[in-house]
Amino acid sequence: MAFSRKVITAGAVGVAALALIGTGAGASFTDAVHARQTITAGTVDVQITNGGGGTVSGDRKTVILPAFGPTGSTFETDQHVITITNKGTVPATAAAIQMTESHADTPSNNALFSETNVCIQSTDYSGGPWTEGNGPLTTAVALNPTVEQNPVVLKPGDSMTFSVEFYAGQDSSYCKPIYSDGSHTAAAWAGQTGGPYSTPPSLNNDAQGGTITPTMTFSFTG
Repeated sequence: MAFSRKVITAGAVGVAALALIGTGAGASFTDAVHARQTITAGTVDVQITNGGGGTVSGDRKTVILPAFGPTGSTFETDQHVITITNKGTVPATAAAIQMTESHADTPSNNALFSETNVCIQSTDYSGGPWTEGNGPLTTAVALNPTVEQNPVVLKPGDSMTFSVEFYAGQDSSYCKPIYSDGSHTAAAWAGQTGGPYSTPPSLNNDAQGGTITPTMTFSFTG
């Protein structure tokens, strides 16, 4: 009787051990999938590809037009048509044109600045040349921006042109006798100038010997 009891006990222990192995581990299979993407930022690189007779900087971002003068009381500078090309890898959208001007603070320089007019033109894939802004240089400098551009888009490799000239005592030979072909710009120039476009007078005696240096900046976004 004692022998049989030992055998039964050992068997019970063995069954209990098997039960622990089958239900106590709690393991499961695992796996995963992945998504990966490389993103590279493009470049906006609008360059001057034809300086229209001016001197283009090494980075092709600036053109220095030939100095003009001495002028008479009625004058008009030469027109230099400048070509710009999108050399970048993403489209570049025209944003604004801004005129600035610098001169030493002397009576003759101040007078020449206040009595000079500017004509800004451009062409693009839709045609032209367009009168972007035309009238007193003081108005062009005071407005920010001088011209708010329509969103002309230059795809990589596309080009457009612009020109800027200065005059007094006559209408421009290139711009229409209006402030702008754009209604928004025309209204802004009329508001700043204080009236409709009119043919400017010749320089006064107080402008004799004056020197000014206007700069036009054409900005793009991309």
